[in-house]
Amino acid sequence: ICSEPTADKIHALFRDQFSRFRDHHPFYFSPRFLDRVRIQNDDGEVVLSRANLRSAWQITKPLKLRVDPSAIARLFNDLARLTAIKVEDRANVTLPTAEDDTAQAREIAIHFAGAQDEVTLRIYPPAKEGESVVLATVSDRPDTVFHLPLTPAAGIPGTTTLSQLQAGVNDLRSKTMTYLNGPQLQTIIVRPYGSPMTILRRTRSSTWKVLRRHGLVAANQNALIKLIMAVTRDKVLKFVTDAATDLKPYGLHIPFLQIYFKSYAGEKMRIAFGRDPSGKNIYAHIVGRPNIWQISNETLEKIATNPWQWRSAHVWHIPKVDIGTITIIRKGHPVVELNHNFFSEQWKAKRDGKDATAALNPHRANKFLSHIESLTTTRWLGPLHPQAIKSLKNPNTIIRIQVKRVDAQGRDADPIVKTLKIGHTQGGIIYFGKVETTPAGPENEDENSFFLLSPQTIKQLYVDLFE
Repeated sequence: ICSEPTADKIHALFRDQFSRFRDHHPFYFSPRFLDRVRIQNDDGEVVLSRANLRSAWQITKPLKLRVDPSAIARLFNDLARLTAIKVEDRANVTLPTAEDDTAQAREIAIHFAGAQDEVTLRIYPPAKEGESVVLATVSDRPDTVFHLPLTPAAGIPGTTTLSQLQAGVNDLRSKTMTYLNGPQLQTIIVRPYGSPMTILRRTRSSTWKVLRRHGLVAANQNALIKLIMAVTRDKVLKFVTDAATDLKPYGLHIPFLQIYFKSYAGEKMRIAFGRDPSGKNIYAHIVGRPNIWQISNETLEKIATNPWQWRSAHVWHIPKVDIGTITIIRKGHPVVELNHNFFSEQWKAKRDGKDATAALNPHRANKFLSHIESLTTTRWLGPLHPQAIKSLKNPNTIIRIQVKRVDAQGRDADPIVKTLKIGHTQGGIIYFGKVETTPAGPENEDENSFFLLSPQTIKQLYVDLFE
């Protein structure tokens, strides 16, 4: 025996055919077992598919496009969380017919690998304009009608509504310019219009090197990372068109920059960059394809287009055994001359031409030698940096190093002199540097570039060597 209120609730459950206990989710699936998703709406049809369950997803309709992995993961998550606010038997609901003007339904279909048919969710337009709930059916539960919320306000908190599904082609496509399989890249060529190109190469057993007149030398790894990030990680501002036939409006008929990529397998790709006639907007595309993107200035600035930007961070590396006389000329300080015998580890020193060996601190001198042996920069500035030019017209410090050399027969040859000039901004906030070699050879072609020195490096070079 139960009370009258309880009995009424039990009778209501039977009248509703226990509807609240029915599954209110149109889809029940694991993305791991899907090989195709089809989305039909007023803008057309989008199809995502993969060759097998281990393959990557791609958009195959309306165009063959790369997908955004985070976007497709979000789509699967939202489809799984799509929840009806009410479920009824088909016999109790009148759905729009083919003769109705409003019968243009949306469809979302999923296909399980190996299955014969899709599971199709058919979503009907609202019966009246302004309604926030629509009717829907799903093919594997033909006797059920779902009342699906259009907006979060009409839905159940914590679930997905139809307006929250990001299912357009531009929602799902990759937002980056391209994908590169980094370990398989063999050659990169950066070719700015009207300027020297930069050629980067590597073998499977070596790091990236940049081609110079005297051969291949180590490339700047930071510049390489920024370039790869720009074309594979930075999001484009806009998908301008997927059907370009005339490149002139985008400045891509005469691109101001092109980047070539070649893999070990011989696969090639070229990305071109252009500006519109106003010069305000920057566009890019993969040569030979009709897709054009608009990109940001920030993305373009990540791509090093000058040869000097591709130098490694090393300003020089001079083996200690080859270092002869070191002369330090610094404003407001005595001129210091140091001589180091690598084999005996003995030092000789002069200050303003007078012997000062007794006052020299050998420990500090050895540390100074280690710092001067391999000098690095935080950034290359190029040969035309106005602030650096002004600062180094009257340098604060000059460090001159005599470097021993031998000829092809192993006999002593005339030494070369490496000269480091250091200039400061007012207050010593920024430190500029430049190197000159006498006599200069082809291997010194990059020495026309100014560079920055870190405060830590300056501290190491300006150490007081005497007691």
